[in-house]
Amino acid sequence: MKTFKGCILIIILFMVAAACSPEPVFRLQSEHAEENMVVYRGMEYLISEGERSTAILAYYRHMDNLVIMDLEVINYSEEHVRFEPSDVSFKAYMRKFERGGNPAKGEWENKLLADGSALDPEQTLLNIDKRRSEVEARNRTNSVLEGISASLNLVSDISAAGKETASEQTARETQRTREAINRAERRENFYRNVSSLSEQRAYWETEALRVTDLQPGEAIAGEISLPLTEDALLLEIFVQIAGEEHLFQYIQRKFIP
Repeated sequence: MKTFKGCILIIILFMVAAACSPEPVFRLQSEHAEENMVVYRGMEYLISEGERSTAILAYYRHMDNLVIMDLEVINYSEEHVRFEPSDVSFKAYMRKFERGGNPAKGEWENKLLADGSALDPEQTLLNIDKRRSEVEARNRTNSVLEGISASLNLVSDISAAGKETASEQTARETQRTREAINRAERRENFYRNVSSLSEQRAYWETEALRVTDLQPGEAIAGEISLPLTEDALLLEIFVQIAGEEHLFQYIQRKFIP
């Protein structure tokens, strides 16, 4: 029994420690030639030039489960080009030491952990609108239930008038106060959720890089979001524009607070 209690205590302590431990912090370090890089206010802008297009990419930050990048693409071709977020793809690798190799000589093997495309802003906007619709529907339901509850309380008050003891009247008033507090909290949560969803929608509408038709000589810039692969060390980002592919490589650093 003592052994069992000891095991339970150890498990509880482990769970508490895991819950209270800080999240790791990530950064991307570019693997790009110095002559193809411009540094501005701490951000490294990597430049990849082709015959028909140019792509300029900069790492912005890790946020939640996303890697946020700043991207500009320029169409130098003689025809209009439609650029979409799906034209940005990635591959995330873990680096393993090759058997019999020499780490000092860079003899490492890249193991693919994940690949995919940048998040689609249009799908994200749709998900935000669906979530907002759910929140508003829940608020309407709560309003209807509150109205029904108020009507029932009024009927109860009328029927109980002059018949309640002092303690019963106090209990009724306490219950009404508790209901009023709950209503206020629900309204506050509703407005907070709607405000947060509105802010998210504004970001994806204005800051994210969305589907755009580029005429010859035109450019478009904005943020792209890639899914985070925590165990990845090497991140390759591919940008397709005007029939050309631009490759950017980053080393992902993981810091434990």
